[in-house]
Amino acid sequence: MSSPKPLDMGPRAAGVLSAYGQRMASVAVRSRSAEPLRRGLVAVGLAEAHLEDPRNNLYGLAALHDGASLIGTPLTGLIAEVSRLLPPAGVAALRAFDRSTDRDRSIEAMGLRRTGEGETFLYR
Repeated sequence: MSSPKPLDMGPRAAGVLSAYGQRMASVAVRSRSAEPLRRGLVAVGLAEAHLEDPRNNLYGLAALHDGASLIGTPLTGLIAEVSRLLPPAGVAALRAFDRSTDRDRSIEAMGLRRTGEGETFLYR
């Protein structure tokens, strides 16, 4: 199967997709479901090549990693599941993040924190 075609996307739209990834991490924890994590990974992977600063994706990735650990779903497996939907740059970024140290992948390293619980849970 060939790789998906590159998207024609500006930095602003990419930023929205990146933020969506972080929001989906919150939804995954609230719903105890891996499906929002998959959606978040696709959004972050699609945004990767179009952000003004790709480091901005690290916030969403840290939240997605933390959310996956909270619901007991390995991020590595989720990345493998969504890789066929993403352009090569997005897949490479997701895999590079997954290979980084636990400290570098932590929400604390990104200045994020967990707030609320149950239906009010949120990464900020």
